[in-house]
Amino acid sequence: MNKLGLSIVGAAMVFAAGCVTEPSVAPSPVPPPGGRDTSRIEYERPKPLPDQSRHWEISEPPPPPFEDAPLVTQQTPEQGRFERAYREIGRPRITVFVNRTLEGEIVQSNEATRRNRDGYLRRGQYDEADAKSIDYEAIENILTDFLACQGAVEIMSPTMARQKLSDEQVKDLQSGKPRVLREVAQQLDADILVQVTARPTRQTQQGLEVRLVGEALNVKGGQQVGRAVVDIPPPLEKYALNKYTRFVARKLMNDMTQAWSTSSPFVGEAPRPPGDLPGK
Repeated sequence: MNKLGLSIVGAAMVFAAGCVTEPSVAPSPVPPPGGRDTSRIEYERPKPLPDQSRHWEISEPPPPPFEDAPLVTQQTPEQGRFERAYREIGRPRITVFVNRTLEGEIVQSNEATRRNRDGYLRRGQYDEADAKSIDYEAIENILTDFLACQGAVEIMSPTMARQKLSDEQVKDLQSGKPRVLREVAQQLDADILVQVTARPTRQTQQGLEVRLVGEALNVKGGQQVGRAVVDIPPPLEKYALNKYTRFVARKLMNDMTQAWSTSSPFVGEAPRPPGDLPGK
């Protein structure tokens, strides 16, 4: 090949090399003042929803005042203070009485007024079979056991107390007649009457819901020294009765401790000596 051919080939190669271009690259955006890159979109992580399983429907009963699963030998938190106040006040005689009827009332204390009964079911508005299935004796015995504080507090046996009262006196007591307090004091020689009644509040497919109302009265003076109210959801089985009656006992013990610690409910009476107790 002559010099002219070589020159033509070389020029062609130079022209081809000049036509080759490198791939274009998109320019990176310049971050604005402050340094935050606005080209990247950020999303907030979704927050977990609240637990809907604990929301109560209108048709369901409200939760208990607190979760307090009772054990057979479990002491209540109020027991120690209650025992000390009981001893310091002079070891008053206590008797427990549970009304055996859903229509019964509680004897009113001197400072109490007749409470509104609206909201309770009347006879014919609830299943009589559910009403008859309420174990009043179990409520009475459970409440007595808790208030007795494993024997530290002397409580007259409810069975013995009923035997000492006439049928008319028992009827008057369940009717809430205040005049029966003096008769109870004479017949039972009691200082404190803890009276409990169960009132129907709602009829459900699971059974009858009742409101347990307990009141502690100074028998000879008529003053209220304790009060407790709790709704027991159906079914009214032994576990439920034990759990909710325990709450009533705790509330009554706390109230009586407060009443005995602030002022003596036995004004004008000499404290009972430790040996002057039922059965001693």
